[in-house]
Amino acid sequence: MERNVKYLVLMLFVVTILFIFMSCSTNKQKTEFKVLLRMMPAQYEYYTQQVIPEFEKKYNCKVTVVQFEKMWDIEKILKLEQQKDSANMIGVVKVPFEMTRDLAKKGYLESFDNIVGKDTLEQDEAIYYPFALSLGYVDGKLYYFPRKLETRILVYLKSKVEDAVKNWQKFKPQIDSILKIENGYGLPKGYTLESDPNKWDYYDVFVVGYYWANTEYNGVKMPRYAHRAKNYEGTALGLIERAYRLNATQDSIVKLLTKPVVDMYKWEALYVKYIYNPLMWQEGWSGSGIWNAFKDGKVFMAEMQQIDCFFLHGWPNSPEMMGYVKNPDDLGFALVPKGVSLELDKDGNPVYTGTKSITTGGWWWGIPKTAKYKKLSYEFIKFVTSKKIQAQEVAKYGILPVRKDLVFKLPEVFDYGWVGEMFKVSSEQVKTNGTTVVPLIADYPTLAKYYIDIWYKAVVNVYSKDKSKKINEAEIVNFIKKNYEEKIAKLKK
Repeated sequence: MERNVKYLVLMLFVVTILFIFMSCSTNKQKTEFKVLLRMMPAQYEYYTQQVIPEFEKKYNCKVTVVQFEKMWDIEKILKLEQQKDSANMIGVVKVPFEMTRDLAKKGYLESFDNIVGKDTLEQDEAIYYPFALSLGYVDGKLYYFPRKLETRILVYLKSKVEDAVKNWQKFKPQIDSILKIENGYGLPKGYTLESDPNKWDYYDVFVVGYYWANTEYNGVKMPRYAHRAKNYEGTALGLIERAYRLNATQDSIVKLLTKPVVDMYKWEALYVKYIYNPLMWQEGWSGSGIWNAFKDGKVFMAEMQQIDCFFLHGWPNSPEMMGYVKNPDDLGFALVPKGVSLELDKDGNPVYTGTKSITTGGWWWGIPKTAKYKKLSYEFIKFVTSKKIQAQEVAKYGILPVRKDLVFKLPEVFDYGWVGEMFKVSSEQVKTNGTTVVPLIADYPTLAKYYIDIWYKAVVNVYSKDKSKKINEAEIVNFIKKNYEEKIAKLKK
């Protein structure tokens, strides 16, 4: 009897200890952190349903995604993190290239050499395409690993371009008359519209756009050329790139009151008057606005990024990538049009010829200084830029990869059909860009806002309301000087 009692007591003791141990194990919280990013719905679903769960399982942690709307919201969010008394939860942030300098110089991001050792960092750096990696350095320290590269190309409907090339001359008298008012001459001497959009310049865009705007399609006449017009970084970048093609430098982009920048706004005024679809500013189109305009027959041409091309074209039988054009085979791709001066000399030739060079940019991964688990955050960045994940994104969404083992294999992997053509043109555009990037100043986000403000206030609000008004360079210059000259002088370099 006594032996049985002792046995029962012992068993109760063992069971109690096991219960306490299991309770502690069960209640032990997983390491948690948040990823701050912005993605299109299909990409967001892919990340949250496939990529992140795989990482969570591998590292036994919990990752929550928080989305921002505009790039300048990132600083506000990270500033709030610094002011928190409790544990800071944002462990990784996805940053557009335009913001990388600003955030690092203001002390919001941690340099990677403060997180891992030199040997580890050198080994991890080796997988990336050198140019993409180089853009992650700020003041000699690596603050970012690249996520993807981006550049813009000309995207158009082949059938509509063919129509314009074949029939535009019936509008030549009107086009000459309009341009004579603006440049004193008309179309450049000996002008012809090439059938290959790769050979186009700013005058060709005007001719094609004017033809479309004055030709009835599906019972409607309207301008059918567009670019982003939402009050966000994509619109500013498009304007800056148009100035780069007019021989602007980083310095002249920052100064604003320079000939390439003023000439860019003059071209914009001409396009606003005659060939831009006004819905782009009335509705504040972002990329998705332009996709829907393609779908509805309201736009036939725009400058778009690689992911835009994938969404426009779509994939057969793919619920998340249904496409936005009625005939995907009608989509064409070309290098962006060359910049030329609107002003012509007495012989009818452009006063100067520009380039086709625009920016190569994209998105980068960084780690906030306030991140609680910096080494785990570092592992997350390595995971999402792994060959497996990046290859899936290239195939699904058409991103330009940043890994050497993928960048140099794009032509052979996608050497077929529309995907191969799109990547071929995009790769050629990147080569044409060379080392052109947005101005590398800390206050670039502020500068970007100025470009959008000027476009709306000195161009759209003036020339969309009165098409009879001759483009007045002096008025544009005076507006910039009065409202932005002092502000530009205060920008942090």
